[in-house]
Amino acid sequence: MRFLNFRVFGLAFLTLSLMVMACKPKVKMLKSPPHYNFSEAVVTKMDLKLREISGLVYDSVNKVFYAVNDETGRLFILDKDLRISTEEPPIGNSTEDYEDVAIYGASVYILKSKGHLVKLTRDLTGKMLPPVDEASIKIAGDNDFETLYTDPSRHALVLICKNCGSDNSNSVSAFAFYPDSIGFDNKPIFTIDAAKVKEMAPAKSSKFQPSAAAIHPRLKKLFILSSASNQLAIADLNGKVEAVYRLSPKMFPQPEGITFSPRGDLYITNEGVNSKPTILKFRYNENSATENKTTDSSGYNFATPDDKMELGKHLHEISGMAWVPGRDVILGENDEKGDIFTIDFANKNDNAAGKIKFGGKSDYEDIVYTPDAVYMLVSTGEVVQVDTKDSTFSTQTYSLGIPKNEFETMYLDGDGKSLILLCKDCHHEKDAIRAAYRFDLATKTFSPSPVYTIQISEIQKMLKDEMAEFKPSAAGINPVNGKLYIVASVGKLLVVASKDGKPEQAIRLDPVLYNQPEGMTFAPNGDLYISNEGGEGIATILKFVYKK
Repeated sequence: MRFLNFRVFGLAFLTLSLMVMACKPKVKMLKSPPHYNFSEAVVTKMDLKLREISGLVYDSVNKVFYAVNDETGRLFILDKDLRISTEEPPIGNSTEDYEDVAIYGASVYILKSKGHLVKLTRDLTGKMLPPVDEASIKIAGDNDFETLYTDPSRHALVLICKNCGSDNSNSVSAFAFYPDSIGFDNKPIFTIDAAKVKEMAPAKSSKFQPSAAAIHPRLKKLFILSSASNQLAIADLNGKVEAVYRLSPKMFPQPEGITFSPRGDLYITNEGVNSKPTILKFRYNENSATENKTTDSSGYNFATPDDKMELGKHLHEISGMAWVPGRDVILGENDEKGDIFTIDFANKNDNAAGKIKFGGKSDYEDIVYTPDAVYMLVSTGEVVQVDTKDSTFSTQTYSLGIPKNEFETMYLDGDGKSLILLCKDCHHEKDAIRAAYRFDLATKTFSPSPVYTIQISEIQKMLKDEMAEFKPSAAGINPVNGKLYIVASVGKLLVVASKDGKPEQAIRLDPVLYNQPEGMTFAPNGDLYISNEGGEGIATILKFVYKK
């Protein structure tokens, strides 16, 4: 009887398990368009002034973004970091619907929902002039537009219908405005086959209703968003759809704007439905299979570490590392605590000798070992000398004395006689250069002026990306080849340079592997170690064997 009860219970449990499995929703993997990974978005939360952000375009001449809010009669100007400028030129009445923005020549055009265009231009001093009502499309029926983009091949601005009276359930029309000649052409320049979009779509959805579009600067394809159906369609410049992608409602709750940087980085805006509006950036990968593969000149394969170590909570915010010659261990420090830990990478021990307590809370960003003392870098440009010859661990602080600065990088110069501090973001640099300052270990004094400067534009040229960011977080001199290696967490770059800061190679780092690279050090044989702060995961140290 007991055996029978057990069998009955087992069968009941199995049946229940199968029912639960059958009821469990299937997880669908959403594909990303070629050259992009939609699981790796750089998300910028915007000010509530742009809660109903409905259009975005990048101005490659002035290197700014223009954005419009659906019901705010102002044009918003954003810098390359998507920070809103105080300049907000008026574009009309706040009761109207402003749906998109585009650039033609030196002018900015704003689209109203009924097909009306407003034009803004700058005077010789760069000041934005008052808006001018440019033209309205003259087509029959009730019409609703949300999409405006520039088509250089046509010398025109193109409007795509969201809902136009002349369209049916299987068609979406596009109209051209020619600023240099006839103005509006009231006959469609092409019609998108909405039935074809439905057929190609990976999942069922409502009708394809364009909310934004832009031409890819390198692929020369038209990328079209549909907020209503949560879709991205890619078409040729005549509106023939070639692919359709489903957009995750969680990541794209209301996608209303799209634009590209000149190198192809993709920006998509979301209106703030139940939270702040966002702008998502997706980096363009020209060849994702080989892009991160290093060349022989760097000596490392930064796509594949040779070894990896996970760190404990006491080094969750590891922000600097220093190799100790002769002992083959690494000194590491936590960003916000005055503690130094000894890391035995070979044996995967992150607290091999107990911690050294030298000070209280501060913003410690880097560490350098010398036989006489250990030196800590504070983000404000202060160097803290820690005496490690006895157990008192007495300290002495030296200040660079440059106002409005931020440092994360300090390394021992090749001669071993001085420390070099490299700006992450110093006020006087204006994001054009990165300046380096010398601290003489014999005299304990700073050089009054930079010992070298790095031109950010040279790095951008190497990457073919005028918007590439470079904010150094760690650096070191390779003891084998004598080159300066600099890692930048913001920008996800590794730059190889001469000792005087002349960039020779720029390598993009995989943001999955390098979630927050903040520390760097070399072993005497040239092996390179890069540390990642934990962020929302686990802090790590990656080892790369030097290959001559």
